[in-house]
Amino acid sequence: MRVARALIPAFLVAVCLAAPGPAQDEPPMDRLVLADGDTGSEWVPAEATMEPDDRHAREGRAMHFHIDVNFETGQPDYPIGWPRTYLRVPGSQRDWTDWDFIDLWLYAETSRESFPSTALGFIVRCPDRNNQWQTTLEPKKGEWVHYRFPVANAPDPTNVHAVQLFISESNYAHGDVLDFWIDDLALLRYAEPTIIDVQPLSRVAYADVDVLRVRMKLTGMDEGETVEALARLVHGDETVRQSAATLGNGTHTIPLHVGGKLEPGDYAVQAHIVGSDRTLSTSIRIVSSPWEGDTQ
Repeated sequence: MRVARALIPAFLVAVCLAAPGPAQDEPPMDRLVLADGDTGSEWVPAEATMEPDDRHAREGRAMHFHIDVNFETGQPDYPIGWPRTYLRVPGSQRDWTDWDFIDLWLYAETSRESFPSTALGFIVRCPDRNNQWQTTLEPKKGEWVHYRFPVANAPDPTNVHAVQLFISESNYAHGDVLDFWIDDLALLRYAEPTIIDVQPLSRVAYADVDVLRVRMKLTGMDEGETVEALARLVHGDETVRQSAATLGNGTHTIPLHVGGKLEPGDYAVQAHIVGSDRTLSTSIRIVSSPWEGDTQ
């Protein structure tokens, strides 16, 4: 069982991807579908409808969230309200600590020319409104948009009871018609050991530096599992220096002993797991040292 997942920081994630599918170099992912139009997921709508529908679905059916914006109905105290729907997460799926991302696809249509900037709210409740994470989805009229968020955003990923979608009618006009199709709402995790980030501790280094230190972040392993990871400094097509280390999940620093004899220029720092065909690369600039030739 994976109980020591590396935390995935939000800046590493493309939160909104207007694309037809995952990136070509995306590593293999395990997947647990929480909701689509074919899973029988339990949605509870209010001031809206939420039903399976095949007019816009990536495959099979999606869930269709339909809203007629109406400033004259709704709750008596709040006629301009918050049409919403929420998914009750089954008890067996409430612990998300074993997963890296929550992932979904959204297709949208509207009687308006376009959606407002605060079009659709998305909430993960752990377990209720007193302990939740919330963000705004930005749909594009007539297009599929892909969203992916780190599970680490949830304040208590051990106890997720509901996922909610909602609008604030105050962001719309009376009579607006809104249609959202939600498909493949799922939890994802890396299915194999994966390097998800590599960075030199300094983006600029002097040519006479003895050691360059490289930070890399790994995930996708079971507790106690390790892999052999390589860090290397590359100039053009030449590997200048390479270092290996046995690493598990988490963030690690690997030293590259370059010996103080680098040529100034642009280099690449690369990270690679032995046996994998995937390499992460980032840049580093080597500059002349102000102490070059100083023998005192």
